Amino acid sequence: MTQITNRPVHCLFYSHVWAIHMLKHAGISNFEKQVLIELAVSSNLAPVFGEQGKARYGLAGLLRLAGKLEQFAQTFKYVPAPLILAPRPEIAAPALCSAVNLLPISPSDFQGAILLVHIDDAPLFLSAYQTVSKFSILWDLSDAPTPALVELAELLTKYAFLTKESWGGFHLYKHPNRPIIDMESRRDLFQQTFQDFPDLAV
Repeated sequence: MTQITNRPVHCLFYSHVWAIHMLKHAGISNFEKQVLIELAVSSNLAPVFGEQGKARYGLAGLLRLAGKLEQFAQTFKYVPAPLILAPRPEIAAPALCSAVNLLPISPSDFQGAILLVHIDDAPLFLSAYQTVSKFSILWDLSDAPTPALVELAELLTKYAFLTKESWGGFHLYKHPNRPIIDMESRRDLFQQTFQDFPDLAV
């Protein structure tokens, strides 16, 4: 029997869509009873699964009074928990933020929700982050630090979203299909970023 609970919401920012297959590097110890939710106006992850042409409610389905998370989740190979892809057709960011704010109380068997937000989309969902209890970043070493990463660090710092309790860490990984010529130089670039924003340090 499903019950309304104070469900924790974790927000995971990522640098590349293939991160969806590398979630074991995200510092999350247990995906059991969790639901992954893509937070995006237009899906970044759908092409990874050949789902870009299909209509779906996505998280916006919660805005229907009868909507439940289980109705919108799909399972995919190499993804450790059910995944809700972003809506198609597109839904405006304010509406999606309204849906995020329902996550802690929406009736469901899922004990936790993990939002997946591409780093470039992060500023769009500022009003949703008040609902989030933990933030973390999953970054492919093949991707150099970008202006979007700096902007995210400034945003999280400006609005005091990061605390010792809410920060889940900056997690670097190496994707087997994205070779890196000079890994140590790339790590040095991230260390420079961490010096500017020590709250993001691993």
